[in-house]
Amino acid sequence: AVAAARTEIPAPPAVDGGAETLSTDTALVQSVTRVLGQTHPLLNVKDMLDHYSRTSPDILSEIRSQVEPGAHDPGPYLRRLADHFGRMEQVRRRNPTEFSRLVALEQLESRARMLGQRIQQLTEMAAESGVSDRAMAKTALATAKEELRSALERSFEASQQNQRIELNRLDAELRAMRRLIDEREAKRDLILGQRYLQLSGQEMPTGAGPVAKDN
Repeated sequence: AVAAARTEIPAPPAVDGGAETLSTDTALVQSVTRVLGQTHPLLNVKDMLDHYSRTSPDILSEIRSQVEPGAHDPGPYLRRLADHFGRMEQVRRRNPTEFSRLVALEQLESRARMLGQRIQQLTEMAAESGVSDRAMAKTALATAKEELRSALERSFEASQQNQRIELNRLDAELRAMRRLIDEREAKRDLILGQRYLQLSGQEMPTGAGPVAKDN
C-alpha cells in the first residue's frame, strides 16, 4: 500500500517556472467537481486542490489551465491526480510521519520541475536579449542551474531515505512472520490436537507420524 502511495504525480506538460503557491477558489472547485463527479463522487475536491496548492503549485496551475473553456479533455489527467491524492490520504490517516516525508518529497519534485522550466526560459532569454539583458539572464540562469542541482540532490536523498525506511519496515514484518512460523512449528502437536478435538469432540490418537509434505 505504501508503494502505491509513492506513485509519481503526473507532471504537467509545461509550467511557469516562476509560479508561486496558488490558492484555490470556488470556481475552480466547481470546474474540477464537474469533471470528477461521476468517477470520484466521494472525493473532497477542495481538499485535493488545497493539497496540490501546498505541495505542487505547478500542478495546481496546470489544473487551472486544464479546466479552462476550450481546453482538451482534462478527465484523464485529473483522475490520475485524484487517485494519487486518495492514496496520500490513506497514508496520512495511517502514518502521519510517513505522510510528512512524502509531502516534503512532492514539494522538492515540484520545485525541481519549476526550476527546469525556468532554466529553459532563461536559456532562450540569454540567446535573444540585448547585451545588458543577456548578462542578467546568464547570471539568473547560473543561479537557477545551481538551485536545480541542489533540489535534485535533496529530492534524491529524500527518496532514498523513504526507500530505506520502507525496506526496514518490510524487513521487520518478514522477521515477525518467520518468528510466527517457527512458533507454530514448535507447537505443532498442540495445534493439531486442539483442532482434532474441535472437529471430532475426541482426543487425537497418538503415535501417528507427520503428514507427508508435497514436493
